[in-house]
This record gives sequence, structure tokens and C-alpha cells, in this order.
Amino acid sequence: MFSLTKKIIKHQGIGCMSWAEFYGSPIDDIQVLSLVKLAIENGVNFFDTADVYGYGVNEEQLGSAISKIMGQGISTREEIVLATKCGIIREKDDPSKRGVDNSYDYVMNKCNQSLSRLGPDIGYIDLFYLHRVNKDQLEDSMKAMAVLLDEGKILSVGLSEASIDVIEKANSLLKEYTQGKHQISALQTELSLMSKQALSNGLLDFCRDNDISFVAYSPLCRALLTGEIENIDDLGSDDFRRSLPRFQKENIKDNLKLLDAVKSIACDKSCTTAQVALAWVKSIGAIAIPGTTKENNLLSNIQSLAINLTDDEIHLLSNIGSAKGYRYTEAAMRAYGFDDEI
Repeated sequence: MFSLTKKIIKHQGIGCMSWAEFYGSPIDDIQVLSLVKLAIENGVNFFDTADVYGYGVNEEQLGSAISKIMGQGISTREEIVLATKCGIIREKDDPSKRGVDNSYDYVMNKCNQSLSRLGPDIGYIDLFYLHRVNKDQLEDSMKAMAVLLDEGKILSVGLSEASIDVIEKANSLLKEYTQGKHQISALQTELSLMSKQALSNGLLDFCRDNDISFVAYSPLCRALLTGEIENIDDLGSDDFRRSLPRFQKENIKDNLKLLDAVKSIACDKSCTTAQVALAWVKSIGAIAIPGTTKENNLLSNIQSLAINLTDDEIHLLSNIGSAKGYRYTEAAMRAYGFDDEI
């Protein structure tokens, strides 16, 4: 059975979303190649993308870069862990609109499209997620995943932002449709010092107890934990964070106050608040996938793996409180089924 944590060299990956959109203008292929090469040369080989990032552009960027890396003999395909996702519907004419589709045909078609964009040298997807889950279509989606596993197009199945009951049902269905050969391998959920719902609702413990890798996206709370963003005006006009509640004037000042304890520990360890935040994610057994378009930030993120927090520091950080404001706009929260957080 595919084990995500056993194949990853270090307990950190890279979220590739920002390379294509959301946080400003896309970066070019040369920059993408430099980031992928730098990551691999420094022991990080886990790359996370999705079909909706740049409407497929991000998959093309990543696939092309990995192909070139392989061609240069820097890494082999077997040494790389590539994750992508399907399930979120976006409209180019209205990027704010969101929908979820987990139907059999949709999952099958989206996997084939992702493989085409990633390119022939990639050949298969190590970890294929449902980006968001439609409970009513879970049986159909797991049937599709079982076929894709049997065809060798994917090696493992993950869920993103799923509850314990959904994971249990998906696990049961996937085991049934694969005759016990596969289970859910990974859960991807937002987790950071400012977004700790996965601790309070038992998700992290559940994954640990059921041999499911927990992948933490937005481990720096979309850069709030870096201390480099002081107000919404620090964000570009095309940065999607300008629409997020946590960055609004009525919330961001309170959210930045949560950094005080992080700054104290960072000072003691002569490191950055971002590195402390990433070290905390590692300390509780999750795999962080911070995103960046800058090489210096990438190296800084990787260096956080060498930081060891004491039990007292972990306890202090775990109790600094949570961010004020929803994680997404209210419309997106409802579209994704996050009603329990509203």
C-alpha cells in the first residue's frame, strides 16, 4: 500500500498554487524550474498542485519543470511525489463562483486531463485528491478512484477538507472497491497556528490513528504568520487575499497580535516567525506544504525542519488562539460545505 510519509524524504512539501495565480501575476517557466530544482537539491520532493490552479496552467508548469529535472539527471520520477486534485468547479467568466462535482465521469475525465497537462514524462499521479467532497457522490467518486488505481494512473487517493465521518465512509468504500488493496492515504486540510480546527475537531488524531498522512495547507495562514503583512494595503490589487475576511481591517490587527508569542520564541531561537510556525506543524505530526514564488523563502521554509521545539514551546504555541474571520469568503465557505465554521 502506498505510504505518503514513507516516500517523502522530509516532512515538508511545496504548495504550487501561487505559481499560476491568486497571489499576483504568474511566474514564468524559468522561475518554476529554479524553484523545483532548488527544492529537490535540498531534499524536498513533494509537490502539490490542482486542476483549478490557473485553470490547469499550474499542472503544466509543474509537469514541464519535473520533466526537465528528470532530463538533467537531477532526480528520477520515482523519487518525486506529485499530488493533484479534482472536484472544484470554477468559471473563468466569474472566478468567484465555486461548485463541487465528484461524479464518476467527472473524476475519470479530470484525472485524464491532469495527466495530459502534466505531460508524458510524469506518467502517473502519486496522490490524487478530491479537492472538495460532495457526500452524495462519494460512492461514485470512490468507484472512479478504484478504476484509476487499477489502471495505474494514480498510486493513492486523498481527500481535502473532509470530516471524520466522510473519511470513514470513503475509506470503507475504497477498500471495498479495491478488494482491500487501498485505503485513503492522505487528508489535506488547512492547518496553522491561526487555523487549528483540525486539532479541536479530532481530525489530526484520527488521521494519526488510522495511518492517514495529514497534509497541512496554508501552514503560514497565507503569510499572516510571516509578520510581513501589516494591513490589506500591503497586498497587490490582483491578490485574492484582499477578499478574505482575515485580512480585512476589522480583523487583521487582532490576528497580528497572535504573533507576539511566536515572535518571542523566534527571538530565542534566532529564526523567523514563519520558521517557528512551520516547526510547530512538524512537531504535531503534520506535513506542511507552504507555497512561495521566491527562492529565499523556499530555503527558509526548508531550514525550519532543523528547528526543534520544546514541549513547553509547543504547548504555548498551540494555545495562542485562532484567527479572527472566516478562512474564505462566506459564499465560498457555504459552497465548500464549511457551514459548521460559520
